Amino acid sequence: MRTRIELTQTARRHAAMHGIEVVLRALALDARAQVGDVVELDLPAGRNAFVIRARRWVVVADGEQTLVFELDHPPRH
Repeated sequence: MRTRIELTQTARRHAAMHGIEVVLRALALDARAQVGDVVELDLPAGRNAFVIRARRWVVVADGEQTLVFELDHPPRH
């Protein structure tokens, strides 16, 4: 099973402003991660927090499955 990260518009803006788009896209979150979980990146330039806004399964004709996590910023409680 593969995972993929997608970003909301506000998360994309934040990531671009801090130069962390590549880091976010490379994340491999565990399938146990749930909507509402906070994903915190502790990088040399500082901490950046995102929230899992949505998750969905994408299944292609050959049966390959990808779990897609949509991250949002800022995390809203």
